[in-house]
Amino acid sequence: MMTESPAVVGEPGVILSGTKTKIPVRNVWLLMVYASELFQHDHALQSAGTEDNPDDLVHVVAEILVSAVERRLRRNLGRDYRARDAVLTRVRGRIDVLATESGMLLAQGRVACRFDELTVDNPRNRLLLTALDQVARGFAKTATSHRHDELRRRARALATQLTQYGVSPRPIDRRAAADIVLGRNEVDDRDAVDAAKLLLDMMILTEEADRRVSRTPLRDVDKFRALYEKAVRGFYRAVLRPEWSVKAGNTWRYWPLDARSSGLPTVLPIMNTDIELERGSRRIIIETKFAEALKSSRSYDGDQGKPLLASKHLYQLYAYVQSQHDADTLGPTAEGVLLYPTVAHHLEEWAVMQGHRYRFLSVDLAGTTSSIRERLLDVTL
Repeated sequence: MMTESPAVVGEPGVILSGTKTKIPVRNVWLLMVYASELFQHDHALQSAGTEDNPDDLVHVVAEILVSAVERRLRRNLGRDYRARDAVLTRVRGRIDVLATESGMLLAQGRVACRFDELTVDNPRNRLLLTALDQVARGFAKTATSHRHDELRRRARALATQLTQYGVSPRPIDRRAAADIVLGRNEVDDRDAVDAAKLLLDMMILTEEADRRVSRTPLRDVDKFRALYEKAVRGFYRAVLRPEWSVKAGNTWRYWPLDARSSGLPTVLPIMNTDIELERGSRRIIIETKFAEALKSSRSYDGDQGKPLLASKHLYQLYAYVQSQHDADTLGPTAEGVLLYPTVAHHLEEWAVMQGHRYRFLSVDLAGTTSSIRERLLDVTL
């Protein structure tokens, strides 16, 4: 089994704007994988062996894409209806009266029509073609093995096949790719579409990190914060189920009010937890904070400059946990976790307050991917 090394000086990475934080590209790949829909249902990405060799993550995703498209083509290619305008010799769909009259088409035995046409040239298939083109061209610098050469060949053949079927070779951009949502009758395309979305994000990031360009999509701290939170939620959804019940995002908790004024509901905020894990008699409320775990602040003895936990984070977690003390059977023993991302720093502290356990943990995003996985799993200990 290959052993992974921690981040080294000169390794391609993402430097977040306004900070000196540099996160290796391979670890950003890992966060992208955890945050992806593909990770939720594909066992190849959930395997420990994949994480032991993070530099091969992009190739694993490419293999999933190519295999999924090959399976799809054994049946048929997904089709959608597309609105078209055309001048025809017979009526199809609706007649465009204005275009027909202004062009005096009836005298020529033709008519302007507007109709819906079933076609394979839709955003979903254009996404697959764009991703396959990246696989066929994008491994030249990063992979030289026979396995990767064969993968490029298969991707090139599939791209040619899609083009011959009528899929436009015009690349689809990341924003349009993100807008593609599959319906309940399109589950056959799920693996291929999810792998294509993930692969494009991973390869675009790699190209930009290698070129050291000034505008990298993930240089924006807000975007990276969203990626980190989504990655943690995705990891727990995929790895902890079915042993744990995972509630991630939009889990509302209400204040235990014995009485209230009539206008209070309009001004009282609703507590919305990031992640809640439940198993047996345990409930763990997790708050992901993409911020420095320790900040200089004033301590109890009045000293300046001591690194302390952010008070607003503590107050928030305390309110989330304590307010649920009598909410249900799990409330009296509910636990709280503040989970910070750090680079080359370590935080692991705990306390019991009023019968509830609180922990303050950090995930080293410059460390090995196996250490990132282990730290996320430490939350359940």
